[in-house]
Amino acid sequence: MMMMKLIPIYTENLKGRQNYTIFIDKQTNLTYKAFQKEPRQATYWIAFFIVLAILRGIQEISITITNPVAILLFLTLTVLGILSGKLYYKKFVYEEIKEIYLTESMIKEYIERGKRGFKLEIKIAVISLVIVLLLALLFFISHSIILLIFMFFTFVFFIVYLFRLPVERFHFYK
Repeated sequence: MMMMKLIPIYTENLKGRQNYTIFIDKQTNLTYKAFQKEPRQATYWIAFFIVLAILRGIQEISITITNPVAILLFLTLTVLGILSGKLYYKKFVYEEIKEIYLTESMIKEYIERGKRGFKLEIKIAVISLVIVLLLALLFFISHSIILLIFMFFTFVFFIVYLFRLPVERFHFYK
C-alpha cells in the first residue's frame, strides 16, 4: 500500500466553531478534510501546572554544566524535540481524516483562500525558529537549564509548524 503525502491547502480557524483543514494528495489529486482536535480546558491547566512544577524544581537545582555536557544535552533535546513534534502533529492535531469530493474549481478556490493562512504560518514558523536559535545561543552562553527547556518546547512548536509547511505546499501557491 502506498503512503499518502497529504498537503494542507486551506485551514479554517474560527473562534467558537469546529476548525478543519483541507488536504490534497498530490499523487492522486484526491482531497481530504480533517477536523482539528479541540483540547479540553483541563488539558491546558494540567500542562500549565506540570510546566510550573518542572520550572520550580529546576530553579532549586544548581549544577555546573561543562561545554561537552551542554552540547550533549542540546543534541539530545533537539532529537527529542523532532520526535515529539512529529508525534504531536500525527496524533494530537487532527481527528480522523476523511475523503471529500471537490471540483477542480473548488480546489483552486481553497488554494487561493489558503494563501493568507499560509503566509501567517510561514511568519509563525520563522519567528519560532528565531526564538529557538536565540534560546540555544543564550543556553550555550549561560548553561541555564531553564533556557534549554524553553528552547525545547519552542522547538517542538516549530517542528509541528514545519509539518504544515511541506515543500509541495509552496508549489501550490506559486
